[in-house]
Amino acid sequence: MALGAGDCERLHGGLIAQPVNTASALAYVAVGAWLVGRRQVGFGVAVAAAGLGSVDYHGPGSPAARLLHDGGLYAVVGLVAWREVARRARRARLTPRGRAVYRLALAAALAGAVCWWAGRTASPWCDPDSLLQGHAAWHLLGAFALAAWSVAVLGPGRQ
Repeated sequence: MALGAGDCERLHGGLIAQPVNTASALAYVAVGAWLVGRRQVGFGVAVAAAGLGSVDYHGPGSPAARLLHDGGLYAVVGLVAWREVARRARRARLTPRGRAVYRLALAAALAGAVCWWAGRTASPWCDPDSLLQGHAAWHLLGAFALAAWSVAVLGPGRQ
């Protein structure tokens, strides 16, 4: 099965197999760069790597695309899980603003998960030729959720 074949958008020949999903994956690269600028370097590099892996996965599909895509995703999920476990073990509380932003991050992540599910190739909502792709919405909402989570939990300038 071709990379991205389960993500609804029609596969095209040439350098970019899925233009909408490829372009939307750049949101992770942008958020990763923003995080590095906030001195959240480790997390920012992981988010940017997930984005670059996703660009490769939905775009040119190099031999390393699946490894880069999945490895970046696992690194981001692992770092978030690690921070959440550590935060809860310390019983660290979020500020009122932090709680509101945290809820926003959770809502974006949930909406993104719904878009991912609804954007699958077998979904009744799949239109492979549409510019509105559920998987692309998953990329955009996921990147936003990671940015909001970092603001809520990591705060300014901390790893």
